[in-house]
Amino acid sequence: MKRLISLALCLLLALGALSGCTSSTPSTPAAPEAGGMTAGTYTATVPGMHGPLSVEVTVTADAIEDVQVTSHVETPAVGDWAVELMPAAIVEHQSTGVDAVSGVTITSGAILRAVEDCLTQAGADLEAFRAYTAPVLEDAEYTADVIIVGGGGAGMSAAITAIENGASVILVEKMGFVGGNSVVSGGIYNAPDPSKQDNPENSFGDTDAIVEELLAQEPVSDLHAEMLETVRAEYEAYKKTDKVLFDSPTFFALQSWNGGDKVGDLAMMKIMCDNSLEGLKWYESMGMEFHPQITLASGSLYPRTHRAVMPNGSGYFKAFQDRLAQEPAESYTELLDTKAVGLIMDGDKVVGVNAEGKGGQKVTLKANNGVILATGGFAGNVELRQEYCEGEKWPDLGPNVVTSNMAGVTGDGIFFARDAGAKLVNMDQIQLLHICNPNTGATYDIVSVELFVNQEGKRFVREDGRRDEMSKAIIAQTGSIMYSIFSADFTPDPNTAKSLGGITLQTLLDTPGSGYFVADTLEELAEKLDMPADELIATVEHFNACVEGTAEDTEFGRRAYQGKKIITAPFYACTRAPAVHHTMGGVLIDADCRAIKEDGTPVPGLYCAGEITGVLHGANRIGGNAIVDFTVFGRIAGESAAKAK
Repeated sequence: MKRLISLALCLLLALGALSGCTSSTPSTPAAPEAGGMTAGTYTATVPGMHGPLSVEVTVTADAIEDVQVTSHVETPAVGDWAVELMPAAIVEHQSTGVDAVSGVTITSGAILRAVEDCLTQAGADLEAFRAYTAPVLEDAEYTADVIIVGGGGAGMSAAITAIENGASVILVEKMGFVGGNSVVSGGIYNAPDPSKQDNPENSFGDTDAIVEELLAQEPVSDLHAEMLETVRAEYEAYKKTDKVLFDSPTFFALQSWNGGDKVGDLAMMKIMCDNSLEGLKWYESMGMEFHPQITLASGSLYPRTHRAVMPNGSGYFKAFQDRLAQEPAESYTELLDTKAVGLIMDGDKVVGVNAEGKGGQKVTLKANNGVILATGGFAGNVELRQEYCEGEKWPDLGPNVVTSNMAGVTGDGIFFARDAGAKLVNMDQIQLLHICNPNTGATYDIVSVELFVNQEGKRFVREDGRRDEMSKAIIAQTGSIMYSIFSADFTPDPNTAKSLGGITLQTLLDTPGSGYFVADTLEELAEKLDMPADELIATVEHFNACVEGTAEDTEFGRRAYQGKKIITAPFYACTRAPAVHHTMGGVLIDADCRAIKEDGTPVPGLYCAGEITGVLHGANRIGGNAIVDFTVFGRIAGESAAKAK
C-alpha cells in the first residue's frame, strides 16, 4: 500500500514510516545555542482532550534526543495519531513549531505544551526551538480507476471492495488521518444474528410485544404489505420453537423504516438489512472482533446490537488498514491532508476530482471508471444545519448546540454532487443524540440503556425509545439535561468497566468535566445531584420492579431491559444532554449507489455512500445502523464504481 501525504505526516519522512511526500524546499531544523540545556530526562503533565496527558523528554546540551507520550486518555484512533506523529516530528525537526496533525489539534497542542514545559525545565531557549520552516510541496497529478473522496467507513469499505473487483484506487482525505466521523462512533453494529440472539441467558423484557405492535400496522404500499406478511409468517414459525428472541432481516428493515417515520426508502432499507449480517461476517474475516453478547444499544429499539471489542470505531479501521496494507502500490494510494475542492466534469460526466494539499499545492485526480463521494454529512456545519434543519422539531440548532461530530464533517461532498447534477433529498432531517456530554458533545457512556431521570429525580421518557423522542424530552426538562443512573450491578469494577471509547469508569470519575458522579447510597447520590432523595429512591424501586417483571411501565411504555436491577452500591450517575449527531438528508442514490438526477437518471461516473446520502434513515436514524449503512452501501459503491455501472 502506498500512502501519499502532505505536511503533518511528511514530517516523518526521515523515519521511513511513510512514503511518497515530495518537497522542493526542505524544512530547516532549529539551531539552539550549544550547551544551552542541562542534559537529562524531564517529565510534564498537561490537560488533554479528555484528561491528563504526560510526556517524557530526553535532551542533550543542545538537542532534543527523544520525546515519548507516556500516558493519555485521548480519543482512540484520533488522539493516537498525534501521540504517534507529533513526538517524532519534534525530534526530526528539533522544533516545537511543527504543525498539528489535522483534525487532532487539541491533542497535538497538549503534546507541544508538555514538551515545552520539559524544555523549560532543562533551561532551553524556547524561541530557538520554536523556529520551523514548513516544506513547500509541488503540484501533482494522479490517475486511478476509482477516486474516493473521504476516508471514513464508507470510503474505506468502498476502497477495499473496488480493489477486490480489480480496480486501482486513490483515496483522498482532508484530515491528517483516516477514520472521519466513523472512527469516533460508538462502534456498535446492528444485525439479526441467531447464533448470538438464541441464547437462553438473554433477558430483554417483553420483546414479543414489540413485534406484535409492528404487525398490527396497516400497510402503506405493496412492498410494505409484502414485508409485513413475511414477518408475520416468520413470527408464527418462531412461536412454535423454543427460541428466546425473534428477529429477521425483514423485521429489522421494517423496524428501522418505521423508526424514521417511513420517510426513508423502504426498498433501500431492505437492501441494508438483508446484507447486515454478511457485512458483520466480512469484518470478522478481516480480523475484527465483537463481544459475544448481543446488547440493546441506545436508540436501537431492539436487542440485535453487536459491540466492537476495540474502543469506538477503531476496530473497524484496524481491520480496514490491515487489509489495505496487503495491497501493492499500484492498487491503492492514500492522500491525507488533501482536501477535495470540486469535481472534474466532461460534459455531464464526472471524470475526476480537483483537490488541494495542506501546503496549498494543486492536486489533480483523474478517474478512469468513476468517483465515489463518501464525505459524510453536515452535522458539524452550524450554518448548514440552521439553513436546512431548524424548524418546529428542532427550533435551535445554532452554535450553542454542541455536536458529537469530528471537525471535518461539514457537508462538502453533498454540494459537489449537487453541482454535478445530483438531486438532494430529505435535507431537513437531522438527529440529536441524547447521551452526550453537555459541554463537549462527547459520548463516553459506560452503559447505554439503563435509567434516565431529570433534575427532580423522576423518569420522563422511555429509555428504549427513539433518539429524537428522547432528545426532545430532555430539552423540555429543567436545565435541558438528564442523569443516567446505574450501579455496580452493571459495572462491578470501575477500573475495568470501560466506555465505548475505551475510557475506564474510574478515569471518568477522576476527570473534572466528565459529568460522572459516584456515591455509596442513593441518598448520597441524590445530594450530589441536588435532587430530592425520596423521588430518586422511588424511581429506582419502580425501575427494579419493571426489570423483575412485578410492575409495568404504564406511563412511558418501556418494553426492553438489560435484565439488571439497580440495587448494589456504589451508585453512579452521569450528566447527559442532546448534541447534534447525524444528518439523514443528502444525495439521492439508487441500489447501485449511483447519484441520481432530478429526472431519475444517473449522473455518469458519480457514486455516493454513507451519511452523504439521503435515502435511507428518514426522520430518525436507529442507533447502531450507521455502521451497517456505510458497510453495505460502501461495498456496493466500490463494486459499482470498479465496474463502471
